[in-house]
Amino acid sequence: MNGCLTDWPGFCRQLQYTGERRLLVLSGEESWAQQQAQALLALSAATSTLWLGDAPAGQPHSPTGKYHTALGREYQHLVFNAFSGLHPDALGASAGALTAGGVLLLLCPPLKLWPGFADPDLRRYVALPEQAAGLTSRFITRFIRIQQADRHVLSWQQGTPFPTLSLPAGTLWQGQQDNRGCLNPQQRHALAVMLHSARTHTPVVLTADRGRGKSSLLGRLAARLLRAGKRIVLTAPNPGAAAQAQAHCPVPLPFIAPDTLLKAPPPADLVLVDEAAAIPVPMLLTLARRHCCVFASTEHGYEGTGLGFALKFQPALAALHPHWRKLHMNMPARWSSTDPLEPLLFRLLALNASPPAPPPAGELNIQWISRQQLLNNDTLLLQVFGLLILAHYQTRPGDLRQLLDAPGMSLAVVFRQRTPVAAALLQREGALEQTLADAIWRGQRRPRGHLLPQSLAFHGGQAQACQFSYERIMRIVVHPDSQKTGIGSQLVHWLKHNTQADFLGTSFGASPDLLAFWHHNRFKLVRTGLAADGVSGLPAAMMLWPLTTAAQTVLPVWQGSFAADLQDEGRNMPGDLPHPVPRVNEQQDRQRAHDLAFYHRDWHADRPALRRFVHRQPPCPSLDEQQQRLLQAALIPGADPVVLAREFGHAGQKSVISALRRIMQCYF
Repeated sequence: MNGCLTDWPGFCRQLQYTGERRLLVLSGEESWAQQQAQALLALSAATSTLWLGDAPAGQPHSPTGKYHTALGREYQHLVFNAFSGLHPDALGASAGALTAGGVLLLLCPPLKLWPGFADPDLRRYVALPEQAAGLTSRFITRFIRIQQADRHVLSWQQGTPFPTLSLPAGTLWQGQQDNRGCLNPQQRHALAVMLHSARTHTPVVLTADRGRGKSSLLGRLAARLLRAGKRIVLTAPNPGAAAQAQAHCPVPLPFIAPDTLLKAPPPADLVLVDEAAAIPVPMLLTLARRHCCVFASTEHGYEGTGLGFALKFQPALAALHPHWRKLHMNMPARWSSTDPLEPLLFRLLALNASPPAPPPAGELNIQWISRQQLLNNDTLLLQVFGLLILAHYQTRPGDLRQLLDAPGMSLAVVFRQRTPVAAALLQREGALEQTLADAIWRGQRRPRGHLLPQSLAFHGGQAQACQFSYERIMRIVVHPDSQKTGIGSQLVHWLKHNTQADFLGTSFGASPDLLAFWHHNRFKLVRTGLAADGVSGLPAAMMLWPLTTAAQTVLPVWQGSFAADLQDEGRNMPGDLPHPVPRVNEQQDRQRAHDLAFYHRDWHADRPALRRFVHRQPPCPSLDEQQQRLLQAALIPGADPVVLAREFGHAGQKSVISALRRIMQCYF
């Protein structure tokens, strides 16, 4: 420890006086960084600290992947151990829980070595953990560059003196509540509007960035209404996310989990939904149909469904309730407007990324853009990432790291007068070695990524799928001001002629508009999901364009097999797409039946093939009457194993599937 640390408690008190927060980077060996963090916490005498990542023995902590515990809570200090992985979503969410006067202590390797450090978070972006070894992180290189350029960041490197603490100059931060419990005019206005909406049964959407007092305002709203005799229910993704609202309500405020609320809705005059963006859109819409609701959500969220709340839910809410009200708060309540930590985090995580307005005219230029070009040109990075955010409702800060660091990614950008107006992000998949491909087919392995080949092999029943190579179009977007002009189709046409793989492919929520777009570009449907996505409410659709002779040969076979499965299950092609000619491959049906019986293939996906196989076989003499009845009932299109379990006296779905596997073994 250094003598200058005697200034540390006074520095923290001055931060609290001015309502500001700071980042302190502790770089060196992990044990050294942990020890210094513990000492600083002891000196500051903080009463509430969140420690994410590994910690010394006896120090309470949470894994970085459990960052959701920070949502809706407040902490005086935060220790983020980047040796356990620099998880961008975790950093953004937890830093938003840091109150005025707090310090974010970031523990990391020596800065020169950090980009090449074996960061555990990189394993989220590779198929197999060993593939993360030896990767150099562009995301961390950019991270270091930005924080080193910020004069408010404190940096303490092992073997050097503790940094000089320059006390922040400023006036007393007025974090005082008025007689309504509000901290600023925006909160007072929002409270008044929500009280009026509760009386008129008008739904309200309340959005803000972290630290604006959304949750505390919900608690104060509930208190006012409960005292007036109203029946108020609070829901959130988990009880922890509701804790802040409950803490600001002096009378008991009941919490009910969203799924429980939907299954057994209690009588309620108003339902308060905190951290709404973390709840699937179909669930939110059901709540909106049944109750008068206030939906509170973070503007730049880390909750998991991200922009789905804005892009999917809010337009649907407007259709249900045309007179709904939307409120937005941008005045900080948890810290002062002079706080330098929030704008720093916005730069580090590209939360301020937005695409520029496109020129009205000019020639289009399409080109591949490397990740190194993005690293060298932060303006271009923010413009392109801003475009990609518009393309998907589940964008999170972690997607920035994926863009910069994930192996096998490529980016095509359409420029007009040097301004990006469209982009496509692609991921290399497939061409897997045979042992892994066999394990995927049998349901024994499910490595990260490789969405198209894995799904086509395991769910689609295409045994060869993992042998082919794919470029999956993860996202494709055209700036809203340039849409409906054919730019998206021009980009797809360019990709067809500038991509090296067997297939160009895509997977998306099967909305009529998207199905029509890909069909217009002559992609072929090869699979649809059996269940709707929890956020979009749509089943997934997978479509391919063949780029090689081998792919052109096999694609009609895959389409025919898919069509046969659809026909046998009584399902139609989505979006009025033309129905391919069904093709039944008896040998593949037999293989699917065999590997379901002896391995771990999926009953629901394989049921059409199992039905065809069983109907071609003579009755199996070793099956008793009960087993025969169970098999026939399970082969009926749409049969539900949960219902079968009750009907045939099994403990549950797993027990029924295990029994069906044993029954199928009798045929081999």
